[in-house]
Amino acid sequence: MKNILITLLLSINAIVLSLKAEIIETDRFKKIKEHIQPRTLVLLDIDDTLLVPTQTLGTDAWFVYRLSQYSKVHKDPKTALDKALAEWESIRHVTKVKLVEDDTDQIIKEIQKENTAIMGLTTQSLSLSARTINQLRSLNIDLSKTAPASEDHYFVQENLGLLYQQGILFTSGTSKGEAVIKILDKIGYKPDRILFINDKHKHLLDVETSVQARGIPFTGLRYSYSDERVANFCHELAEIQWKHSTFGNLLSDEEALVLLKSKQN
Repeated sequence: MKNILITLLLSINAIVLSLKAEIIETDRFKKIKEHIQPRTLVLLDIDDTLLVPTQTLGTDAWFVYRLSQYSKVHKDPKTALDKALAEWESIRHVTKVKLVEDDTDQIIKEIQKENTAIMGLTTQSLSLSARTINQLRSLNIDLSKTAPASEDHYFVQENLGLLYQQGILFTSGTSKGEAVIKILDKIGYKPDRILFINDKHKHLLDVETSVQARGIPFTGLRYSYSDERVANFCHELAEIQWKHSTFGNLLSDEEALVLLKSKQN
């Protein structure tokens, strides 16, 4: 009897481990369509995947730079993070945005026409929810159309408030993977598979771990389209924009470049 139980446990463990999970590199958003199967839930990262500010100031790369600068002068990591995050959010409230790729909005519409469940997933805080929804809609993206739930939901994770609104889950910097599982439980929805596209590998791994633990097959797409732009981030340009912009007028990269060249000369 004992041997039978051991064999059964080993078999169950083998089945769990064999659940399909993979992370694939892709440099084009349209490749997402190749991985959609029936009853797939498609998760879409927002920043550097769907949209990006029209200038360097306010981008993810700028936030990382500001965080590194504050980390040099503040021993407490939370203080450095809070300061960088406050600046980043202030810019995101006023900046104009553009699509990362020109045809992203059309690809999303094509997927929604097939009635595929789509949900946005971002580490942004609740304070940016309305602004982000409006920014996406200014780019002809409405993630509420085939979202797995139409009603809003609020819950707490790691002592921070999380919000699911208009088809987007705002995780307030907490684990994306745990947040996805919690919202799926809240709305009583279990897809046959989850497909997640994100420019950051760590978030794909996070969601993969949580999803696999629930026995849901997972495919992650590590979106590399923005890699070159991020690698070419110019902190001097961003510093000029930070110094000379106003909330009513953020300097474009072209305007900042003129000032930078003048300064160098």
